[in-house]
This record gives sequence, C-alpha cells and structure tokens, in this order.
Amino acid sequence: MKSTPKFLSKSKLMRGFRCHKCIYLTIHHPELEAPITPDLQALFDQGNEVGVKARDYYPGGVLVDNKPWDFIGAVTKTQELLTQNTATIYEAAFNYKGCYARVDIIQYVPATKKWRIYEVKSTTKIKDEHYDDITIQAWVMAKTGLPIEQINIVHLNPDCYYPDLSQLFREVDITNEIRDKYLSIQPKIRDIFSIITHPEIPNIDIGPYCHQPTPCGFIDYCWQQKHIPEVSIFNLPKINTRKWDLYHAGIIHLDDARLSDLTESQQRMVNCFKTGTRYVNHDVIQKALTDWQFPLIFLDFETINPAIPQFEGCKPFSHVPFQFSVHILNTLESDVIHHEFLHATRDDPRPALIPALLAACQQQGSVVAYFSKFEAERIQALADFSPTHYDVLMQLIDRLVDPLPIIRDAVYDNAFQGSFSLKNVAPAILGTQYGYDGMQVANGNDAQRAFQALISPSISIQEKTSIKNAMLDYCKKDTEVMLELVKWLYNQITK
Repeated sequence: MKSTPKFLSKSKLMRGFRCHKCIYLTIHHPELEAPITPDLQALFDQGNEVGVKARDYYPGGVLVDNKPWDFIGAVTKTQELLTQNTATIYEAAFNYKGCYARVDIIQYVPATKKWRIYEVKSTTKIKDEHYDDITIQAWVMAKTGLPIEQINIVHLNPDCYYPDLSQLFREVDITNEIRDKYLSIQPKIRDIFSIITHPEIPNIDIGPYCHQPTPCGFIDYCWQQKHIPEVSIFNLPKINTRKWDLYHAGIIHLDDARLSDLTESQQRMVNCFKTGTRYVNHDVIQKALTDWQFPLIFLDFETINPAIPQFEGCKPFSHVPFQFSVHILNTLESDVIHHEFLHATRDDPRPALIPALLAACQQQGSVVAYFSKFEAERIQALADFSPTHYDVLMQLIDRLVDPLPIIRDAVYDNAFQGSFSLKNVAPAILGTQYGYDGMQVANGNDAQRAFQALISPSISIQEKTSIKNAMLDYCKKDTEVMLELVKWLYNQITK
C-alpha cells in the first residue's frame, strides 16, 4: 500500500464522497484507473475555457498561476495576496489539515470585511453534485480563518445569444443551501482519512454511483471483481434503475429463470440471448417502409456545440452543423450518388452549408436519418437562422424518415449488446467491414475535435489535408452504412 498523500485535493475528496473504494483506489492503486479519454479531456478543457472566460466578468483580479500539482506554492502565493489586501483573486488555494481546495474567484467585501466565493461551472444549470463540491471549498476556506459572506455558483446562461455575451453567466447565491450541508462535511472527511489508511481495499459493492454523476475510472476493475459478464441485465434496453433491484436480488445473467416482468424489447433480447438466433419481424418492417418514397436521401450532420457560443444567434451548447454527407438512392438497383460538404474555415459554416444542403437533398423523396430527431432539430435551427430558406428547410423536416424505430421494433441480434446505436447495429447486421474500428475519426466527438484542429491556424497544410480526409471519410461512412442497412431492410420484405 502506498503512503497516504500529504494533501487531498477537492477533486479527490469528491471521489471519497461518491465512494470510499474510489478514493482508496485513486490513492493506493492508480494503475487500475482507466486512462483519461479524449472525450473526458475535452470536457476538462471546456471547463477551463469557461473558467477563464468568467474572469472577464469579475475584472481586476490577480491569478494564482501555480501549476495544479504545486500545492504549497499555490497556498503560499494566495496567502501573500491576502496579506497584500488583494480584493479579487482567481484560483485562490487553501489547505486545512491536508484538505486542499482552489476556488475559481473570491472577492473581498470592504463593508462587511468578509469574502464572497464564485465557483464557475460549465453547465447551463446547477447540478446536485455542485453543492458538495462547493461546500468542501467553503469548509476549507472557513477552517483557514477566512470569513465568508456569500457563496455563489456562476453557470452559463441558457438564454444568452451571440454576439451579445454581456449576460453569458448567471450568478446564483447558494449560501443557504451550503449552510444546510456544511456540518456534514467534517464527518465525511474524517471517514475518508480513516478509510485511506486501511491496509486493504474497502469491500464496497458496485452501485448507481459507478456511473453518476459521471462514469468512474475504476468501473472495469470493480465490475470484473463482481464477475459481471459482457452482456447482462445491465444491457437490457430502458431497464433504468430496475437493474439495481435485479442485481441486489442476485439476478445478473440474461438466462436466469427468475428474470421476469420485462418489456417486449427486453424479452426479445433475452430470447435471442438464450437461443443464439437473430430476431426479424418482416411484417413490422414492411408496414414501416410503406410510406417511404424514392429517391431515398440519406443524410448525416456533424456539428460543433461550444460552451461559449461563437456564431450569430447561438446560445451555450447550440449545435451548429459544419459538415454533412448525403447519399442518394433512386431505386434499390440504381447506382448511388454522393454529395458532401465540409466547412474548413473559422467563420460561420451555415451560410455556405444551407444552399449546399438544399441542393444535395433535392425536392422530393424521403430523407433518411438514423435518430432523425437530431437532424430535425438541426434543420429547424438552420431555418430559424435563415428566414430566406425557412420554408424549404421546413419541408426537409416533413420528409424525414428514420430506420432506428424499425430496427428497435423489428430486429435484434446478440451483437447489438442491448444498444440500437448505428455503430452497434451496422456491423452486427452487415458485417465487420461496416464497423468504425481503426478510423482516424470514428464518432461525433472525434469529428468535433477534428474540426477544431482543421480550423486552427497553427497546423500545417499537410496536417489539414489529413484531418479533412479523415472527416470526410467518417461522415461519408455514416450515410453509406445507413444506405446499406436500409437496403437490408428492404431485402427482408422482398425475399
């Protein structure tokens, strides 16, 4: 067992609040934690970006710019700034008996000779986990002797629209809510310090906290210890919280005779698991495809949804399409026609994308999109942005059809593993060549990061070319896969 660290940061303490086993493994067995994924790193970067932006709204402060691991240096610099009567401090650091916290913004109030805390969150509302997070900060600050007058969460304003960012943030006083939680902090921290000095890993069962508020990095280790198979009751579609009732009753495997009271789709998955066969309901497929009209226009968007809006009329996390792929199938036997669009500069993609989209999608035929709700919302937003094209864009929405409900209601294969996402369904039905493994850009989040790299002024022409080709390949594959999947559906009713 590794020695107990001298400092426990707020983020580590939060892990302890979530699960004692998590904090123990974090300290003594960090090698068991899954590496930070690009998606998770992007979330961290987004939070940092929002935190830096918030300082503009509380100007005149001094930044404690010590590196995250320089605990002593950051605390020392903070104390120096306090001694110098600095009125506003960014990233102030405090330590109380090994509990270490950095606060986004603190401000001194001369009239009361007390301090206000402003903790910045890159969300558009307050979440439950924010309260424990900020209570730890307030507790550490108060224990060091700093008097606190008010505690605030500063979060993104969902009603702020670019280019007017004067109201980008909302400030919410949560002092009373924190006061109600404050007394519970010290006993929890005392328990954490007691746990991490034990010679053995705590015997704590898996539970909802493994995934909430975000997936724990030790899930793979802990779930393997409980011998949870790759496909289990946890994979049942829309099982929600009932999975934990089943788990605590000892029902884990899909072939457990006690597994009952399932929905139709859940029972279908169980039946396929037991028999090892694929389920196909030809009548449901035929009825669903009756209203589809050729030519079939297969459409897929890639979008960017920055926390801090960048384009006219956008609010935090608004999705803006920067790329699309369209495949056109005039008949089941005809050659395929392909159109694509990729915006490669830093300006607003929409003025160029809209006419290209309308030209590609023609004026007749069903527009096929997997989980079409996403495409419908993007087209609606494009129509709102461009009144000139409003009517014709709204007609596109009227033409949308979706293979996802057909697959969900009429098809199941064990390789789905309970998921009806295109990336699970396509290789299971069509073969592994329709999977995305090995692609440089392999999902929507990859595409977002690739777009940011593509428009960056700091990369070379050669790098831009490589990124652009990878992005085009990915978006094209999405519509190709949809096309082949729909052809497969038609084949089921023509056999």
